[in-house]
Amino acid sequence: MHWFLLGSFPDGVIGGLALNIVIAIIAFVASFLLGHLLAFGRISQIKLLRWACASYVELVRSIPLVIILFWFYFSIPILLNCTPSPILSGLMALSFYAAAYQAEYIRSGINTVSAGELDAARSLGLSRSTTLFQVILVQAHKRMLPTYASYFTSLFKDTSALYILGLVELMQAGLIVAERNPGEMFQVYMTMGSLFFI
Repeated sequence: MHWFLLGSFPDGVIGGLALNIVIAIIAFVASFLLGHLLAFGRISQIKLLRWACASYVELVRSIPLVIILFWFYFSIPILLNCTPSPILSGLMALSFYAAAYQAEYIRSGINTVSAGELDAARSLGLSRSTTLFQVILVQAHKRMLPTYASYFTSLFKDTSALYILGLVELMQAGLIVAERNPGEMFQVYMTMGSLFFI
């Protein structure tokens, strides 16, 4: 069970379920911040910025995560002449991918705030930025909390795709255990499924 939860840690790098959780949290926070920028771009009055952000969101949401992982692990390092670690490539790919979804959630939350709130803020003499951050986003985030929680769960499950980069997260840890104990394959896969479910 230790291998499923922590991989080879403390004798080696952290892995297993703990690695999935750490990557999911970091990717969620990074994509949450990037998602705000994209959402602001999508509601911007600048037409070119609106178009660019909308194109990013629609393009990324139409591409499988596995393809994006390959881009960040194989293609982009070749173009930039660098060699990032698998975990860094995985984090960047997941954040890039999740930001497109987060942007839509945030934009939807902003759109749920009634026009009356905007009128009230303007009547008080609040600036556009103050209105956005202190009036609109506060209400939007409260309404979107269930959506954020649901998406974090989805993102956590998406971290299982990182095994293709060689990371020994829960999925890869389970495959290694299954190879070492062929007679216990059913129990191994049930354990993996149970840990993802929990």
